[in-house]
Amino acid sequence: MPAEDKINLLPKDEFEISPIGKFLKWAVNIGRWIVVLTEFVVICAFLSRFYFDTKLANLFDDIKQKQAIVDSAFSFEERFRLVQERIKIIKTFLAEEKHPSNIFVEVSQLLPFDIFLTGMGVEEGKLTLKGYFLSEKSLKVFLSGLVSSSLLDEVSLDNVSSRKDNPSAVNFSISAVIKK
Repeated sequence: MPAEDKINLLPKDEFEISPIGKFLKWAVNIGRWIVVLTEFVVICAFLSRFYFDTKLANLFDDIKQKQAIVDSAFSFEERFRLVQERIKIIKTFLAEEKHPSNIFVEVSQLLPFDIFLTGMGVEEGKLTLKGYFLSEKSLKVFLSGLVSSSLLDEVSLDNVSSRKDNPSAVNFSISAVIKK
């Protein structure tokens, strides 16, 4: 029988024991681990891509839903803000302005018995009175009362004219600025 062929994979020289051999063995082992870890990271990144794509799609859907809610409430919010601005303006106006009812009460208290008002109005801080009187003395008393009023300023007798239907009555027009 022929002699058995023996295969010896071990090096015949002591290369593995030498420092270069040890270094090469170490470098090959570390290189394998680096390749394995790199492949693991690549596989994890590839698989995590599916997770993050799903999460991103869900976020886009949520954004679309919430945007639709915001868009539907936009007109209400605009009206609400407009009403708030109007309320704010009215509050400041009422805080600074004398109430017309107070002025009307004071004018009616100053009005003598023989003076009759046919019109009374307040517009943009100005009071206008129209009417007729039967005696000049009562008009004088009424005008002096308006001038001394704490609510009115710059009282002026704008117009005096006789009435055609009643010659004893005289029409008048008075204007005054409302004090702030």
